[in-house]
Amino acid sequence: MLSKMQTNKTIKIGITGGIGSGKSVISHILKTMGYPIYDSDSWAKKLMNENEEIRNSLIQRFGEATYTTTGLNRQFLAQQIFNNKENLTFVNSVVHPAVGKHFLQWAEQQYSKLVFIESAILFSSGFNKIVDKVIFVDAPQEIRLQRAITRDNSNAEAVMARIKNQAENDAFARTHSDFVIKNDNKTLITKQILSALNKINDREK
Repeated sequence: MLSKMQTNKTIKIGITGGIGSGKSVISHILKTMGYPIYDSDSWAKKLMNENEEIRNSLIQRFGEATYTTTGLNRQFLAQQIFNNKENLTFVNSVVHPAVGKHFLQWAEQQYSKLVFIESAILFSSGFNKIVDKVIFVDAPQEIRLQRAITRDNSNAEAVMARIKNQAENDAFARTHSDFVIKNDNKTLITKQILSALNKINDREK
């Protein structure tokens, strides 16, 4: 289980939102402003290859075929969790705490007062418990749909299925976030980001 941790050194902020909402756009803007961004998805993939605790837990559960000489056998693992909620829950219970722990260690190594973690599953993973504030990136479904189709070279039916099956509940995440940034191709994003940052800094003074 992840537990709430506070430090005087850094203010940890989560960035979340549904498929095609534009979380990476917000992260990119913040990065150009000089803020450190922790991509939880990328780090999860990396840790599943390099973290011995994760490796041992997955092998113990699924067998030696879980890893090859080149690393995690993603196709094999995907087969184990496909339509198997118990196995999926187990994998999440191993990976999410490891990612959360790594993020906290990473955050303490940064020289910025504000650090960010981007995660599509911020609440369902429990990462919301280890951050101080949460930014939810919101966009109309039709825009999210088109973005995902273009980005993933997919089709509307496949993307809609992913949106409906996504682990995170958008309505819950939106109402439990501290800030909502509209990424609707109309509202200025940078202005909203600066407003959120100013409020965070003011509250921490």
